[in-house]
Amino acid sequence: MKKIPLAILLLGLGLLAVFFTFYNPSGFDCLNADEIAHSYNAYSILKTGGDEHGAILPLRLKSFDDFKLPLYAYLTVPFIKIFGLNDLSTRIVANLAGISIVFVMFFLTRLISKNRPTSLVAAFLTAVSPALYLLSRQAHEGVLASLMILISLFFLVKDWEKPSFKNLLLTDIFICLATFAYHTGRIFLIFVVCLQIYMLIKKRLAIKTKVFYLAIILMALGLPFLTDLNYSANRVNNLFFTKNPGFQMRISEYLNEHPLRLWHNKLVASVSELTNRYFSQISPQFLFINGDSNYRFGLPDLNLTTPIEYLMFFIGLYYLFRNKQRHRYLLLGLFLVAPLNNAFTWQESSLNRSQMLFFPFFMIAAYGLCCLYQDLKKKGAAIFLVTVTVFLLLFFLVKSWDIYLFHYPKKAVVQRAWQCGYKQMAEYVENNYGKYNRFVISQRLGQPYIFLLYYLKYDPLRYQKQPKQLSLPDGYGFTQVEKFDKFDFRFGFDKTYTKTAYIGYPDQFNDWPIDYAAIKKIKLKDSNEEMFWIYESK
Repeated sequence: MKKIPLAILLLGLGLLAVFFTFYNPSGFDCLNADEIAHSYNAYSILKTGGDEHGAILPLRLKSFDDFKLPLYAYLTVPFIKIFGLNDLSTRIVANLAGISIVFVMFFLTRLISKNRPTSLVAAFLTAVSPALYLLSRQAHEGVLASLMILISLFFLVKDWEKPSFKNLLLTDIFICLATFAYHTGRIFLIFVVCLQIYMLIKKRLAIKTKVFYLAIILMALGLPFLTDLNYSANRVNNLFFTKNPGFQMRISEYLNEHPLRLWHNKLVASVSELTNRYFSQISPQFLFINGDSNYRFGLPDLNLTTPIEYLMFFIGLYYLFRNKQRHRYLLLGLFLVAPLNNAFTWQESSLNRSQMLFFPFFMIAAYGLCCLYQDLKKKGAAIFLVTVTVFLLLFFLVKSWDIYLFHYPKKAVVQRAWQCGYKQMAEYVENNYGKYNRFVISQRLGQPYIFLLYYLKYDPLRYQKQPKQLSLPDGYGFTQVEKFDKFDFRFGFDKTYTKTAYIGYPDQFNDWPIDYAAIKKIKLKDSNEEMFWIYESK
């Protein structure tokens, strides 16, 4: 039987990735504050050369005082120049990164396995996985970091097999770019650098050449951490599990019940906590049962993988070591390192911090499936294996995609998590800007100022020049803009205010001395839940 040309197969995978990236039957069009912050900062850089706070070409975006890594915003700048400030230009970098990952997975797996079917299966599993699109369909920098890490690994493996300065340099460039895309890049930077140093020791090179190569590797390691010296890390520091009040309270509770400090202390509790959090990331509960508990990245029954892939992963591990596959330790190492990103935080199992977990998972599962097929082919059972595997895989995938495309966007909890309603709120403000002296807007569930800047296409230079009141950091390290222009985000009724529009959540209007019949309402799409109430004081 004649083989299908590789170009046709890759085109098919690409079209599959494009379909899952852009198909949106529900018309769900909400953007969250983080997406909008990246986009507006890119818009500000395009117009003024500085971020929203006026910092010129920063290596961190101050944003909500969380100091976002800047690569996503910088890559968004040319798309805003071409398409304008809108949803397409906001998300296109993540969209293209997700599609590109499918192709990188093919070429990386082929380089590692030297096997075309394994490479195609790995790319296919990636192309149909909700774990890819839950990030790449939104403007999330995590998928951009994943792409940079995978490209870096491609050149790392090339350098492993055919050492060259070019491969070493490209490995370091892309892993460095990953660290300026998302914080998950840091741990893979350390992983890659350790492998490079090991490979450098093994290489037969002149001492001067080794020293030169080592200097480049150490520069790649140091550069991202050196930039941290100039920027605050409030948000990152507050994510460590030791910062969680419950962590210290549990130690105190144990000490009160059994005052043995030798056992009930921060070190012992940290080891236990880290272990539990690590294994929760690779458990069936996270991978194919419950998924991510954050509604921006998941919903119960929206499985990140399938039980079939989970089974094939373990079969793949068996064949990797039975066949003494040359890169078995690299694949296993990638899989084991990935959960560390979220294990050090106090948050539940997280897709956005552990997306890199899924790519070695798919490669190993693909290897297991192809090796099992070859073994069963000798026994005449290969057709049965393919039939059962394809049927079950499609069953679980269709189930997950049905949830994602037709149910997930219609849930009120999802719409609230996505901060739906702010677009309609901004439209109201734009249409009534000249009628009122003041807009008093609640900031309880988000950063309303950034939505107004984005949807009003507010002139960045004008915004930078205005005096702004900032709140103190909250428990998560975020600050709020409390006032700018006509907008006051310190929500409360003041009977002395005239020509004022109050925009808040329904329960915030309780016991106000107002005419409730005059209240206007912004309702969420599909769920029909009331998101904002608007009271106009003439």
